[in-house]
Amino acid sequence: MIPSKYTFRTQEIQLHIPKEGTQRYSIESSNFINYSSAIRCTHKKEVSFSIQYDEDQPYIRFANINIENEKFEFSDGSLAMQDIIKRTASVYDKLCLKLSYTGNVVAIDNICELQDIWNKVKVYLKSKYKGNQIQRFILKTDAILDSEEEIIKDILLYHNFGGLVKSIYQKYSSDSCSKTSQYLATKYGKIIAKEEVLLQSAKETEDIQLQLQAHYPESKEYVSVNGTYNFKGIEASWLQRALISYIEKYGRQEYHNMLSINQL
Repeated sequence: MIPSKYTFRTQEIQLHIPKEGTQRYSIESSNFINYSSAIRCTHKKEVSFSIQYDEDQPYIRFANINIENEKFEFSDGSLAMQDIIKRTASVYDKLCLKLSYTGNVVAIDNICELQDIWNKVKVYLKSKYKGNQIQRFILKTDAILDSEEEIIKDILLYHNFGGLVKSIYQKYSSDSCSKTSQYLATKYGKIIAKEEVLLQSAKETEDIQLQLQAHYPESKEYVSVNGTYNFKGIEASWLQRALISYIEKYGRQEYHNMLSINQL
């Protein structure tokens, strides 16, 4: 359990997913795209995040995410690799999602549009690059974009939108942990880390801070996650900022990854 420092009385808070409105965020992620060569990708993007509500579906929110500006920086790697990553990421430039009242993604409304964009990117990649490596990459991406379930897993990775779109709207306490889960991209593929989330503070100004941590697997902890989330508002709890770091440990080798989100 996450220790709570200097807590003299128990606080409790219920976060509510907003019914409607639009916020803009800057999102920066840094993660490894090639472990053997220790190549890191830093992805900075500004996004518009809007939520709408339909009275006929009270437990559903309709969310649109649009990337307005973005920049990639690579620690190393060929221009071909960088081009492939940038063009593939463009598939998620616009997302139309259905969210549950807890913030969980339950459907992708523009899945056909995403698949059409990927098919155009795929035509370009096949014409531009040859070899077994690009063929394996295309087959792997095909498997993701052919399945709504796999697309959801992919967009919920931290280097995509896993920090902004998160099943986190629930009740929290300063003396006991609540549970969430998070998809992570690791050296050995996607995993689900079980998170413990503790209320750090809830002020009269409706500023709410959560602290989270996770380990995977829980007994060996070869991946560890730590972070904070700050929200503003009770009835409509808009994310203000978040800072997440997660470390992959394989023997003596460590890989440090990060995510930061700030409301503009």
